[in-house]
Amino acid sequence: MYTSGKKIFLINLSFLVRVRILNVTMLILAMYISAIYLFDDEKNIIENLKNIKLHGIVLSSSLSAMAGYIINFFYDQEKDMIYRPITSILQRFISNGIALRFYIFFNLISLTIASLLSYRIFIFFLVYHFIIWFYSHKLSRIVFINNLTNSALMLFPFLALFLFYENFSSYIIYLSEFLYIIILIKDICKDLLSYKYDNLFNYHTLPNTLGIIPTKIILNILICLLLCISIHLTYEPHLYEIHLYYLLTALLCACSIIGIWFSKPQYFQILIFMIKYWIFLGTISLVFINGIP
Repeated sequence: MYTSGKKIFLINLSFLVRVRILNVTMLILAMYISAIYLFDDEKNIIENLKNIKLHGIVLSSSLSAMAGYIINFFYDQEKDMIYRPITSILQRFISNGIALRFYIFFNLISLTIASLLSYRIFIFFLVYHFIIWFYSHKLSRIVFINNLTNSALMLFPFLALFLFYENFSSYIIYLSEFLYIIILIKDICKDLLSYKYDNLFNYHTLPNTLGIIPTKIILNILICLLLCISIHLTYEPHLYEIHLYYLLTALLCACSIIGIWFSKPQYFQILIFMIKYWIFLGTISLVFINGIP
């Protein structure tokens, strides 16, 4: 059916799709930018790039993320066959047995690298791996806890940088809250977009458990909270160079509070794409931070 060359290409493509290589690439980029321009007060690019521990943390984080995407596929593959048919078909060029071996391999390499850096980093990633597995195995089935945990897992690699650089500035705390809430909003929007499929496979999401209107109320509360944090960050002296980004975020939040009640399912697809783009734009904007209030 397939020539050997085409089969090898499809297997490689299947692997890249299963580990969400675009998401992992974005994670690596975001971690390096955050480390150099946000967590390091000196913002010394050369010294940071010479730091072996930084590279080790980024590599361990990316391997952990890839392992997480692999294990998550095992629990979502029935839904993905209908919700993401093309992606699901591509991922099936690698058997579940081989994927499981990759999952174990990535986790082992990640923990090995972490253990070479320090015992504290090793313990951090050991906990990270356990939470990823526990989320896929148990927490993903508990309404709203699944959203809260999934969003927190997205921030775990940055928590590693936060602890490594020991930069406990208040504006970094606010930035973490900003990122967490915007990721949480995106996650709930995904549930609103796929609630028919989730209902078919008995997934316990907010729309299927509480209903569409209560879910939109929760979404509006989160958007209002994001609006308040965005206004605060607009006046944060350390972020003066990019204050326009947070001002625009506040304006978009104000529009979304009203618009979300008149939205159709296609709106949430657009909103999810916009949030992804906005997070990417916010990450790139960090390179313009001077850091001096």
